[in-house]
Amino acid sequence: MKRLIVTVATLALCATASAKTDVNQKLEQLKQNRENSQANLDQYKTNLSIVEQNLAETDKALKALDAQEKSIAKQQSDALKGKTGVESSRKQLQSFITGEQTKLAEEKKQMADLQKAMEQLQANVQKREANIAEYQTKLSQVDGEMASFQERNSSIGDLTSAIKTKKQEALASKKDLTAKRASYTAEVEKWKNQVRTSDRAYSNFKTLKD
Repeated sequence: MKRLIVTVATLALCATASAKTDVNQKLEQLKQNRENSQANLDQYKTNLSIVEQNLAETDKALKALDAQEKSIAKQQSDALKGKTGVESSRKQLQSFITGEQTKLAEEKKQMADLQKAMEQLQANVQKREANIAEYQTKLSQVDGEMASFQERNSSIGDLTSAIKTKKQEALASKKDLTAKRASYTAEVEKWKNQVRTSDRAYSNFKTLKD
């Protein structure tokens, strides 16, 4: 390298002052190119870091949505089981009421026909009427539970739909972020190579100038 410098120095004795100015300008241009390349590299590194963080947050959100989806599915299954049990209880109570009403009618007829058994029959009537009232109260409660189950199932359906929508949005966001990561990674490698090239060019011309 020293021999090359000596040769260039010998030839430079015959060169004009403008040649030296051209070298300085070229050296300055290469220096500016190197600085621009380094700035681009730093920017793409920052972009890549941001995308990596966004991807991590998106994965967390997807896991949370999956867990909510499973929980809602279990609640819906339990609600359906509960509804089956309530329907069975309702049918049984309806049967009790029908039976009590039939007996009540029979016993009222016996009261008219059998005055002697009036007191006993009256006690039976009161008991049957109390049973009917109790069963009707329970029937009202069961009907309220049926309405509650229907409202809960409607809410569960809405929540399930909302979770699916959010999950689709999160998956679309992840796809976009993954594409950006690939693009930024390629740009980082590109500008790394450009920085190395600029460094070599700058060093060569700097040495040539010296």
